[in-house]
Amino acid sequence: MCESSAVRAVALLGPHAKEHHVRPFELPGVNLFSGNELDPTDQPDAALIFGGDGTMHRHLGGLATRQIPSLIVPIGSANDFAQSIGIESYAIAKGAWKRFCAKGDNLKSIDLGTILPLDPGDSDAGVDAAPKPGSTQAPWSGESLETMHFVPDGPRRDLPHMGPRIMQSQLRRLTEAEREVARTTYFSCIAGTGLDSVINRKALKQLHWLRGHGGYVVALLQTLGSFRPPHLKVSIEEHGEWHTVIDERGFLLAAGNGPQYGHGMRLTHRARMDDGLLDLCFVRELSKLRLLRLFHVVYRGEHLGMKEVEYFQTARLRIVSDPVMEVFADGEYICTTPVEFGVRPSGLRVILPR
Repeated sequence: MCESSAVRAVALLGPHAKEHHVRPFELPGVNLFSGNELDPTDQPDAALIFGGDGTMHRHLGGLATRQIPSLIVPIGSANDFAQSIGIESYAIAKGAWKRFCAKGDNLKSIDLGTILPLDPGDSDAGVDAAPKPGSTQAPWSGESLETMHFVPDGPRRDLPHMGPRIMQSQLRRLTEAEREVARTTYFSCIAGTGLDSVINRKALKQLHWLRGHGGYVVALLQTLGSFRPPHLKVSIEEHGEWHTVIDERGFLLAAGNGPQYGHGMRLTHRARMDDGLLDLCFVRELSKLRLLRLFHVVYRGEHLGMKEVEYFQTARLRIVSDPVMEVFADGEYICTTPVEFGVRPSGLRVILPR
């Protein structure tokens, strides 16, 4: 790419990124400018994200909406997204960037998970769950964004002219579709609720060094003694209908777009980022000694053989919990239950090592 024209790229800096991290990416033919936010009016040729899972998560909305080729440079306290796509070090990221600038042949589209908060007053995780207050219930509830003429730059505005009544209906649909897009949060790795959310809440208060060196395990040990498993009701959508698949107490429920999080914990071990599905891992109520064993083997994905673990795939699910629980994704707080998880196929264009 650099041989024919300059590459306009933005370096999005995480909280621990320094100038010496960015300098090696300033290649000949590259116009690289740095900042902490993505300019909503700009369309760069590429974005380099200098940070970890949290930094990547913060920019997913803008990167996905504008389909900007993105390279993660793993210098955060947790780098599970980078590891999941084969960028396991700073040096590998630098090599991927050089190849992109020279040839531009190492791009791939991957899926993103989506999170949509539902009305906390709703008692069912089925089709009647409504958006949270402040938005209008869409009359086409249950349809995908693709059926509403949604394209990467937003709902289409180039539809043919039509009669006044039809036009009024279409404008209403357009406005409400935009509201739904605005309320949707994307995640790259794993989202979930239960014990994991409580642990993440405690881990966020840790020092940066501890978070990158076993902080999750420390938070687990601090939390486990007083944690009481919530009652979780989970429904999945199949052929336009909702079916309850889980209705019992459980320690956690995780929906994985990728295989790992929490510094290599392969909770959704079989997840792929290009299959249009989320991998669900549900851990039902069990002894806390048994749970500690699960966290010991989860780094190898061996928890999938335990009788207390249920594992399946779906493209869309809804969760209700009693009591209400926090929902975290990519290590960041998102909302509280009830909530809907889904998939945006090919939602993010990533720059890979090869």
